Amino acid sequence: MIITSSSAEIFATDKIPTSSEAIVVFVAEGDSSAPPAAKVAGKEIAQSIDRLLSADTAVGKPKEVTLSIIGDGPRAQHVFVAGLGKPEKISPETLRQSAGSVLRAFRKHQINRAAILLPELKFISATTAADAISTGIHLAAFDYQEYKGTASKSREKSDKSSTKPIAITLVAEKSSLSKVKPAVDRAKIICNGQNFARTIASRPGNDINPITLAKQAQSLAREASLRCTVMDERQLARLGMGGILAVGNGSIQSPPRMIVLEHRPAKRSAKTILVVGKAITFDTGGISIKPADKMGKMIFDKCGGMAVLGLMYAVAKLKLPIHVVGILASAENAISSKAYRPGDILRMYNGVTVDVTNTDAEGRLVLGDALAWGIEKFKPAAVVDLATLTGGVIVALGKTMAGVMSNSDALVAELTQAGEPEGEKMWRLPLGEDQRDFIKAESADIVNSAGREGHPLQGGAFLSYFVPDDESVPWAHLDIAGVADTEKKLPYYAVGATGWGVRTLVRWIESRAR
Repeated sequence: MIITSSSAEIFATDKIPTSSEAIVVFVAEGDSSAPPAAKVAGKEIAQSIDRLLSADTAVGKPKEVTLSIIGDGPRAQHVFVAGLGKPEKISPETLRQSAGSVLRAFRKHQINRAAILLPELKFISATTAADAISTGIHLAAFDYQEYKGTASKSREKSDKSSTKPIAITLVAEKSSLSKVKPAVDRAKIICNGQNFARTIASRPGNDINPITLAKQAQSLAREASLRCTVMDERQLARLGMGGILAVGNGSIQSPPRMIVLEHRPAKRSAKTILVVGKAITFDTGGISIKPADKMGKMIFDKCGGMAVLGLMYAVAKLKLPIHVVGILASAENAISSKAYRPGDILRMYNGVTVDVTNTDAEGRLVLGDALAWGIEKFKPAAVVDLATLTGGVIVALGKTMAGVMSNSDALVAELTQAGEPEGEKMWRLPLGEDQRDFIKAESADIVNSAGREGHPLQGGAFLSYFVPDDESVPWAHLDIAGVADTEKKLPYYAVGATGWGVRTLVRWIESRAR
């Protein structure tokens, strides 16, 4: 059974269950009375909402959740009014964030059964609204507790916000149920994949290493009916994958692994999509060691690969009619007498030689081998890689968007359009001969790092040496270092891994399948 660490179940119907302890309605700024959807909740609840709005207790601000309680004792009814902001600015992301805030309010007030009234919005369909609300609930319900011990459990007995399963009914017009129900089901599948990615990303380095990660991928493959191939260090050596072997050579705990997952539906388009993820299970920085401060966060250096895991689960469960290959290039960048060194020269799978100037620029080495081999093996129609590649992308773009570099304007447009409705933003960074020339070496073809100047651009330029020069294969590199995890609570993300990219890539592959 896939581990999602989510404790919400969502059902769609046209009636409010009598067992509901709470009812939720959405309002926009400027609303002065209960929305039309509230009519199914009855007169008393509609009047309660009217009182909140007329008294300016609820004003419809984004992510604002206001509570009114009708009655008392065990039969008391909780009425939550969730804000959506200005009507002209309401988007699927607005709904996701508001739904996430609602889930947190449920936790705070120990609500176990609730009904959410699907809003009627001018520019957003019932299907899109159902998808966004369901997604916000499922992602906000993620609660990573695998390593909570007896001390935590004793505290949770008196903790009002401790987690219990929440059953949520999404109440829609009867005429729209035939479209709303599939949207709710689709959102659950994708969020299961994304939350699985968050779960494995959250596991520490003493639990997840390349070998144990491969076992997780094999288990996922069995559940989702995927084909899984794992290449060990001997196979990687025979193939001449000098990058991934060098990075993983210093680990006493586990040698590197290349994990290949395939979704091969019986009826599919002739074209193949390849998605490659960096899965460094822990990154010390190697001999070019990182500062001790926050080094523990380097468990999240595998988040690109984890997004590929979540994506492949969702693609298989959605039964998308297209051949999709996911590759996880996995190694532990450790320090030992066997670790690779600055000054080493590596020969990559495609023959490109690399002068190692910094052992902390390791992600591009494992990705280079995986990209070159995957493109040669599967001859894809398009390739995307995801990696927590550079701290420099955070300096450039902050923690709200990924950087994208590509050899294809059309592919960037496709990914941007797929990410926009999912609230996963990206910004294009330059990739050209200037960047490629900047990393050329004296003693080899290229260096793996040319210093801090334009560091995100160096990463993309490095990877461009492992895709065809003639641009015959559209390729995009997503640097997700700023968005793969969060150090503060967000409307539908807890502190920790986010699983960023799963939803965008599912939407993109759905469009390619069509």
